Amino acid sequence: MGRKLDLEEKIVTAAEKLFAKRGFHATGMRQIARTAGVSIGAIYHYFKGKDDILLAIVRREIGYRRRFLESLRREGLSVPEQIRRIVEMHFARLRESQNTVRLLHREWRSPSARLWQRLPSLYEEIADYLADLIDEGIAAGDIVPCHSIVAAYSIIGMVEAVTQRALEGDEKAAELVRHGAEELTRLLSRWLTKREGG
Repeated sequence: MGRKLDLEEKIVTAAEKLFAKRGFHATGMRQIARTAGVSIGAIYHYFKGKDDILLAIVRREIGYRRRFLESLRREGLSVPEQIRRIVEMHFARLRESQNTVRLLHREWRSPSARLWQRLPSLYEEIADYLADLIDEGIAAGDIVPCHSIVAAYSIIGMVEAVTQRALEGDEKAAELVRHGAEELTRLLSRWLTKREGG
């Protein structure tokens, strides 16, 4: 069983690297096989095609983020602190798993990304989680009254805008990766917790 998982992981990791660098449509199965150091037959033993490999990558990332959110929920932190931790986690993923983040950004915006019709969107799930969190914060008096779904998508939009530029790989991108989480959480805290007349 361990060998099967190792081989699958090898294929998924090779494909992720190629998809992130070259794009999903520009990457062939032979390139994936060559990069993974396996035969094409081995790939087809585990996956029906590139779509299935891409789904495996996305499922892995969704699983990681779901586990993070579940763990965060159990910690009993204040709503502003939970939002801070979510933003920090996103930027940590950007540093640690740039191929995954780059791939998700590229394929999410691709008009032919059929996988988004077959999987619940990661962004939708996080938006719903944030909206629930904001509603809790409003009820507790920690967050100013607002339309929670609009606020949730606004948070995601801010984070995604910084992430998109941070993926460019130049000096400015490095600066955004270094300071993005801290600055965004500071701005979000001011916006979400500001009191009238304050």
